[in-house]
Amino acid sequence: MTPRERFLNTLNYQPVDRRPLYLAGPWFDTLARWKREGLPADVDDIHRYLGVSDYGTSVKNISNNAGLWPPFERQVLREEGEFIYHLDHYGRTVRDFKDKTSFPEWLEFPVKEPDDLRRLLDEHYRVDDMDARYPANWEAEARAAVARGDVIEIQGGCYYWTLRSLAGVDGAGYLLYDAPELVAEMFARYNAVVMHALERAVKIVKIDRIGFGEDFAFKNGPLLSPEMFRELILPHYKRAMDFAHAHGITLTWHDSDGDYRLLLPDMLSVGVNSTCPCEVASGMEPVSLRQQFGRELRIGGGFDKRIVPLGRAAVAKEFARLRPVIEEGGYIPGIDHSVPADVSYDQYRAYLDELLKVSAWI
Repeated sequence: MTPRERFLNTLNYQPVDRRPLYLAGPWFDTLARWKREGLPADVDDIHRYLGVSDYGTSVKNISNNAGLWPPFERQVLREEGEFIYHLDHYGRTVRDFKDKTSFPEWLEFPVKEPDDLRRLLDEHYRVDDMDARYPANWEAEARAAVARGDVIEIQGGCYYWTLRSLAGVDGAGYLLYDAPELVAEMFARYNAVVMHALERAVKIVKIDRIGFGEDFAFKNGPLLSPEMFRELILPHYKRAMDFAHAHGITLTWHDSDGDYRLLLPDMLSVGVNSTCPCEVASGMEPVSLRQQFGRELRIGGGFDKRIVPLGRAAVAKEFARLRPVIEEGGYIPGIDHSVPADVSYDQYRAYLDELLKVSAWI
């Protein structure tokens, strides 16, 4: 079987010769640690070096640019000691470490009040020239991805993600209450771009899955109420999924950190039938998710990264606990996010060995 066939069969509960792997990447400083511990200095793709990359799934996202258009120009503002300050494509002022992986510190957001969002919509969220949002070689790249056997993905939306990226978590919360009509306008423009790409893409390629990326939850629940989700975001999910279903596309890949179990029933009701990376520390644990939501919910990730530093025996015990869900299908196991720097090179290789065993590769 090809990697694409394994991926699609697994998520559709169909037989496979071996199960696909969900291969999360290491942090920058994790990779640096591994090189101190024996990984050759010129290796940047750990999975290709270890010979397991072909056991995963190559995904080609053929989406157009559905965010700000034009985006803000990236600029380095200054460097101070171990930090670099820059302006990113959302117009945020960001402080990052120069040589460590960490969550960036967003010092200032372009949207601080409703008037800022109004101005940004007028200046950076026009939808009158859709063609400008596609790369010049968009169609050729899409066809080439099909020829390579990639899983073909196109986005269904990153609505809260975009609002939060422009205003921050606190600012997004205020805007949802204080300026819902502006937020609704931004989401409608986003959806118009999404639908344009969907309508254009189905004419040239077979789409395998609809991708969503939100990060709209934290450890203890969603960052917006279920009522706001139903009013402002769910109708756009539904529009994209109704179109997808009409064209034979039934699978999704929904990415969000945190615990958004409160939102999953509504998502499932419109056909958004997946969750990834399933952060176990937030309660998004694959066995209990399967018990609560059944086989309709597809799962990716969900292996607690905190177990990997405990060693091979602990990793094998956790895979044994997950084995019934893995063997049932609809689940592609992997570390629940990227690999942190408390995982040694030997510990990660032991984790991969156990993943290969449970996935029938060795």
